[in-house]
Amino acid sequence: MNTLNEYSNYILPFYAPANFVVKKASGSIVWDTKNKKYIDFTAGIATTNLGHSNKLLSKIINEQTKKLWHLSPLYINEPAVALAKKLCKKTFAEKVFFCNSGAEAIDGSVKIARKYGISRGNKNKNQIISFSSAFHGRLLTGIALSNSKALQNGFHPLPKGIKNHPYNQIDGLEEKFSENTCAVVIELVQWQDGIISANKKFITALKKLCKKYDALLIVDEVQSGMGRTGTLFSYEKYGFKPDLMCFAKGLANGFPIGGILTNNKISDAMTIGCHGTTFGGGPIACAIGCKVLDLIEKKTLLNNVFKKEKLFLKHFNAMNEELSCFKDIKSSGLWISLELNISNDFNVDNLIKKCHEKGLMILKANNTMIRISPSLIIENELIVKGNKILKETILELQ
Repeated sequence: MNTLNEYSNYILPFYAPANFVVKKASGSIVWDTKNKKYIDFTAGIATTNLGHSNKLLSKIINEQTKKLWHLSPLYINEPAVALAKKLCKKTFAEKVFFCNSGAEAIDGSVKIARKYGISRGNKNKNQIISFSSAFHGRLLTGIALSNSKALQNGFHPLPKGIKNHPYNQIDGLEEKFSENTCAVVIELVQWQDGIISANKKFITALKKLCKKYDALLIVDEVQSGMGRTGTLFSYEKYGFKPDLMCFAKGLANGFPIGGILTNNKISDAMTIGCHGTTFGGGPIACAIGCKVLDLIEKKTLLNNVFKKEKLFLKHFNAMNEELSCFKDIKSSGLWISLELNISNDFNVDNLIKKCHEKGLMILKANNTMIRISPSLIIENELIVKGNKILKETILELQ
C-alpha cells in the first residue's frame, strides 16, 4: 500500500502534510517508513512534552487498558476524580470539566460564561471580548474569537456577540466593555504572529475592568500550559487567579484530553444537562494525565525548560549574527518563534521542506515565521544537532 497516495484518496484535504510517513517515535526522535531519522522540534504541536513513547506513560496506559477504557460521564471513574483533585490542588481551581480538546474547552468556557452572566439577572449579559492575533481553535466559536480572515473565510455566519481589541493595548480597552459583557478570553502567550507575552500592565487593567463590569476572565492555556513556558501554567507568572482556564495538549502527552478549570462560585451557577461530553474524563486519558502532572510540576524539569530555552536562543542568536537570517527571535520557555528575512528561496515553506530532507522537524507559524516547540525533556545534544541542520539548511537557501 502506498500510504502517501492513500492519504490523498481518503482523507479530507485540510492539511498539506510532510511528504513522508511516520513509522515510530521515541523521545525527540522520529523515524519514517524508510527508516530515515528526524530530530523533532515540534512535539506534536507543543503536546508530547515528555517525549514520544514515554516508557512511564506507556506503562500507565497498559495498566489502565486492562482495567477500564470507557464509560461516559454518566458513571464515575477513579482516574477522572484523581486527576480533577490533582488539578485543583496544584492550581487556583475548585472545579474541573473534562473534554477532549482545546477547541472544545474554549467553546465550553464561553457557554459557561454566558450561563453565569445570565444567572446574574441580566438576560443580555452575553457579550465576549477577545484580542487581535488570537488563536482559540478551529470550532466556530474559536474562529469567531480570533477575528482572523484566514481562519474565518468560508464559514460565515459566525457566532455573534464578540468584540475584538488590539492585544496588549490599554487605550480604548474600556470602550469594549459594557454591562452586557460576560467575559474576556485571552492567551497570556500568543503564537499566531510570533511568541508574544501579555504585558503585566495590560493584564492589571484587564482585571480591573472585568471586576468593574462583572465580567469573567477566561485564560486560554491550551498551548502555554503544562510547563511549556517554564511554569506549570503561564498565569502563575502574572500573580492572579483566572475565573476560567482552558487546558489541553500536553496534559496527557498526546492522548486526547482537554478541559476547563474554574471556582465554586461559577460552578454553582451551572445546572445538570446544560453542557456535556461523551469521551471527556475518560479513564485512560485521566490516568495518563495524573502521571504527566506529577512529572511536569517538578522544579528540576521546569528549571530545565529555561536552561534549554537559553541554549536554543544562544544558537539562534549566533546563527543570526553570522547569516542575518531572522528579523526577530522571541521566546517564552520552550516556545520560540523565528521571523525570517524572506527571499525568493528562503521562505517558510521551503525551509520546512528542506529541513525535513535533512532530518529536522519544525513548525510553520505563519507565512513569515517558523515555530519551535520541542519536548520539554529534549536532550541538549539534540538541540545542538537540530540547530546545526537548521543552519546548514538556511545556508543552502539564502
